[in-house]
Amino acid sequence: MARLARAYALLLDTIVFAFLSVIVNSVFGVTEATSSLTWSTTVPWVVLALVAITYFTLPEALFGATPGKYWARVRVVRVDGAPLSLTSVLVRNAMRPVDALPVFYVLGGLSVVTSTDSQRLGDFLAGTTVVYRHHTRGASRHASPRALRNASAALTAAIVFTIAFDYFGRPPLVIEGDFNTHTYLFGHGVTSYSLGRPQWGFGNVTYPVTTHGTTPAADCSGTMTLYWSFVGWVDGSGSLSCGV
Repeated sequence: MARLARAYALLLDTIVFAFLSVIVNSVFGVTEATSSLTWSTTVPWVVLALVAITYFTLPEALFGATPGKYWARVRVVRVDGAPLSLTSVLVRNAMRPVDALPVFYVLGGLSVVTSTDSQRLGDFLAGTTVVYRHHTRGASRHASPRALRNASAALTAAIVFTIAFDYFGRPPLVIEGDFNTHTYLFGHGVTSYSLGRPQWGFGNVTYPVTTHGTTPAADCSGTMTLYWSFVGWVDGSGSLSCGV
């Protein structure tokens, strides 16, 4: 069985997914204070969970292998030698959160090492295992030309949407992060804010902003300008006129 190659494939997939997580968090995430001195920019965990399920399930449904498995020269197959069904792929990946317990796939790894057919818990339920491509004991998944076209179109659409959202949709999330961390124009006395219609320039956007707070000094109005840089949108100039 391809136990070492399977571990190597998991390592590669973890690296690729970590890179995807950074992109998702940096484009769609909102900065939140994690303590009085630190903060992080993340999306809700359920979003990352859906991205993870898609990352592992879609390639296996099309090709019987994730990118990591492809590079490690292994594929998912049925233990009984039957063709690998879409249901088996869905079941084995639905169990990933359990196999990953308590951390770093310890539970699933122990199951792979101790079971006869090198199966993690998801494999037991799905009737699958992972073997070297040249030792395949049964048919894996082979995408049809139509499935490949659809998958390519979906991937292209996702990339285009992400790029467009990063430019046109992210500025309000950056401002929300400023509010959450009490930075830029948002002092600790500000309890809420509202944005007006943005004015777009080349590489910059300006929002009319109104803030409200617990004191008259926190009731302000003015503008906030963000600038586009190689790291995305960053805080620029801004000014508020506040009550006294």
